Amino acid sequence: MFVVTGASGRTGRAAAVHLLANGHPVRAVGRSAQRLTDLAERGAEVREADQTDAAALTEALRGASGVYAVIQPNYIPDHPDFGGFQDQVAAALTEAVAASGVPRVVGLSSWGAQHPEGTGPVKGLHRFEQRLSAVPGVDTLWLRAGYFMENLLDHADTARTRHRISAPFDPDLPLPFVTTRDIGIRAAEELATGNWRGTEILELQGERDVSMREVVAVIAKATSADDLVYEQTSTAAFHAELRRNGVSADVADMMAEVGEALNTRHTRMQQPRTARTATSTTIEQFVEEEFAPRYRESA
Repeated sequence: MFVVTGASGRTGRAAAVHLLANGHPVRAVGRSAQRLTDLAERGAEVREADQTDAAALTEALRGASGVYAVIQPNYIPDHPDFGGFQDQVAAALTEAVAASGVPRVVGLSSWGAQHPEGTGPVKGLHRFEQRLSAVPGVDTLWLRAGYFMENLLDHADTARTRHRISAPFDPDLPLPFVTTRDIGIRAAEELATGNWRGTEILELQGERDVSMREVVAVIAKATSADDLVYEQTSTAAFHAELRRNGVSADVADMMAEVGEALNTRHTRMQQPRTARTATSTTIEQFVEEEFAPRYRESA
């Protein structure tokens, strides 16, 4: 039995679906059983558990041979202390792993998590890694995933209406774009095979590095938007726009720090791209299958 926490999220759902499709029993854990109905229909056992409830998570993990442990990777825009929230979830998951006796964990982390500071919300994942890796007798594999391709979907409306995509990243900065589906599938595969001992790090770097300038060119071709351009915004302007849109000061500070960390290469991959660190989905596939339909829906 494999337990997938955060099973209603993108990587969790992908992991659960892949495990079920390959004949593995799955216990899907989330805050709402209703949001896990489709996994139940595929044969998963469903458990409701708040991600900060250590007792409920412990019961959900009992008897499992492995668990995919996830802290919500997306920002909660109006949260006054997102790092504190991350620490609450990390503490609950760590307590549950220790108390339940689960022998194997695949944890979702991020590129840059080797740094304790200067990486925005990834600082919370650094603390998560440190905390959970200290549990004795557990083999833990951390998936340090690159930049989610799904983040591009937030730009579909402005790409159509304003003919531009704006972000604080250097236009020619190579980014290791990776899809959440590929992350979930890799988590499932690693759980099923368990070919590691102790604590290990595996960076997931996508099919290849792609700059924002190149991404916009791919999007322009797929959507026939010949006038689409990329606009690099300053950190200050990016922060101010977030605040105007109702993002809390804490979260806006974190998001602005991400841009600085990437542009200065403070956040960067450390492992070479190999068959194990690479994933299969190309930026062209993602744009055609995910971004272009969202772009057309916004019309």
